[in-house]
Amino acid sequence: MQIQYFIIRQRAVIILPDDYWYDMCLQNALNFMNFSANDYMKRTTIILSALFIFLSVGELRAQEQKPYRAAATFKGDTARYLEYNYTIRSAQYKDKTVGEILKELEYPVLYVSGSMYRMASDMSTTQVIGLYLVIRQTGKKNSELKDYYIEVRFENPPTLDEYEEASGCSEDNPTPVFSKKLYDFIKDLKVSEVSSNQYILKDPERLKTRQRVFDRDRKEAKRAAEELRKRGIKGFDDL
Repeated sequence: MQIQYFIIRQRAVIILPDDYWYDMCLQNALNFMNFSANDYMKRTTIILSALFIFLSVGELRAQEQKPYRAAATFKGDTARYLEYNYTIRSAQYKDKTVGEILKELEYPVLYVSGSMYRMASDMSTTQVIGLYLVIRQTGKKNSELKDYYIEVRFENPPTLDEYEEASGCSEDNPTPVFSKKLYDFIKDLKVSEVSSNQYILKDPERLKTRQRVFDRDRKEAKRAAEELRKRGIKGFDDL
């Protein structure tokens, strides 16, 4: 398997090939690691792109039959509300627009964060494949592991430059507030995937599935690290 990586805004992004995604695709499992690379004398962040697991045909059909449930029916359990509507029922949102999803979402979006990036096929631009739309921050700092959010992925991803211009995202402001300008920018984008935060799942079966994904993710991280070591990039001795 050939692994590609790129330096984007002083961040190294590992991108695994499409056939890998096809084998392992539904929800996102980000691993954060540090490394030192060639001209960069400081520590930077590697994002290991998300892993997805396909649901069975039977489960997808069951999802399509499940109705939306209002937040009030979960008696204050926001995580369960998000998990049921946007993970268990995720297939129902394919091909809808971000605006349609936000119109249904019963909580305001506080801030946003890019969830995954890739290079365009002609290698000319960087694309933003998806965004975290965060509705609740659980600590003093933003956390992709703990905060409550839905992740949307785009059928036709915008470029990183377009997203940064619309959102105000930058190195100094990596998680901008959800502005009207950003809403206008993403509201008509069609969605290919949607999910809630996979690190705070409550459904027992999905917890088991998530652990299997994380275990496989870790193995792929080690393979990716070995590939980078072979290319002379140091900093993976602890994996």
